[in-house]
Amino acid sequence: MTFPTIAKALPDQKINQYLAEHYTQYQTRENFSGIQLSVKVNEAPTQTYVIGRESHDPNSAPITAESLFHIGSITKSFTAALLLQNDSNQALDLNADFTQYLPEYSHWSGITTTQLLNMTSGLPNYTDSPTVNYLLSQDLEQFWEERSLIDFVYPQHSSAKPPLRSGYDYNNTGYLLSALLLETVTEKSFANLITEQLLQPYELEDTFYPVPNPSAAVQQRLVEGYNFNPYTNPELVGKDVSRNNLSWAGAAGALVSNTEDIIHWVRTLFIEDNLLSAEEKEEMQQIVSLQTGEAIAQTTATDPYGFGLGIIQGYDERWGNYWFYQGETLGYRSFYVYFPCNQVIISALFNSSVDAQNNHARSLIQQVYGTLLEDDPALICQT
Repeated sequence: MTFPTIAKALPDQKINQYLAEHYTQYQTRENFSGIQLSVKVNEAPTQTYVIGRESHDPNSAPITAESLFHIGSITKSFTAALLLQNDSNQALDLNADFTQYLPEYSHWSGITTTQLLNMTSGLPNYTDSPTVNYLLSQDLEQFWEERSLIDFVYPQHSSAKPPLRSGYDYNNTGYLLSALLLETVTEKSFANLITEQLLQPYELEDTFYPVPNPSAAVQQRLVEGYNFNPYTNPELVGKDVSRNNLSWAGAAGALVSNTEDIIHWVRTLFIEDNLLSAEEKEEMQQIVSLQTGEAIAQTTATDPYGFGLGIIQGYDERWGNYWFYQGETLGYRSFYVYFPCNQVIISALFNSSVDAQNNHARSLIQQVYGTLLEDDPALICQT
């Protein structure tokens, strides 16, 4: 497809209308106080749209383009990029048994670092531990060491080696192990690695890794976040969790950012050539089916979702293949979608967490993308 050479103005009126309608329909039902949304069409400038306030206090400041949110598991693509960089400089081998670097986890031998990243390791997920969730609800500001979190699901006795799951199984434990692996081979903290190798050189000036603690400036820009999920954290329902120490999420989900920086990151990761080489991008984009856990070339109508290294490919019969991610912490939701065929990127942030059945953010993103295609038919891709 040939991209337009002249940047066409976005249909701001329609996008703002969809944003207002979504806010009116779901604000109470999902307990958020504001939405931040950004859109970028190929080389045109990023446009940002906001609605609502930084908290449920009617006197709080309005959401702006500079407001910060937890972005949750979008962090995983950053972690994967760091591992790919260190694999390319031969500091580690993603296809080697990860216990080669972390022998203290020998009960989990036979699993590669790639499997840690593409959710086929079969390891138990520490964030599913009832103990972890209970302790988080009791003290939101507690600092967590990576190893102490992994210990909640790691066999503690030499004779115990429970069988692992097979196929695809979403898992945060693999990303904490990946951070420990990086720290072991580089002798640097994960916080320093992500800041020095990604955030600073690629000018992600509104993205922060707030571990062990956020700076006062970051905390001041962070909107209040509300837990509204009675199925995983009933003790926190309705509460502001913006003081939550994100060390519990670490390399699996601790970044704080805004929609403009998310779009900047997605372009850096998928489109530009200064972060990952063509070979590294290809390795990152090798996907396994969420249905079977087996490697697939691409997603299709019958197998519509595939997990790569910290990224997900989807398929839609109207729009073809696309890349996306949805992140969530105790009180925030994050989204991006990237369509390679027309280089459209959309990102949205909400300051509440909800269960999957009551999460309607996807409909807003679909409306925005649909109106972009309606307004500019040159963006319509051939599927």
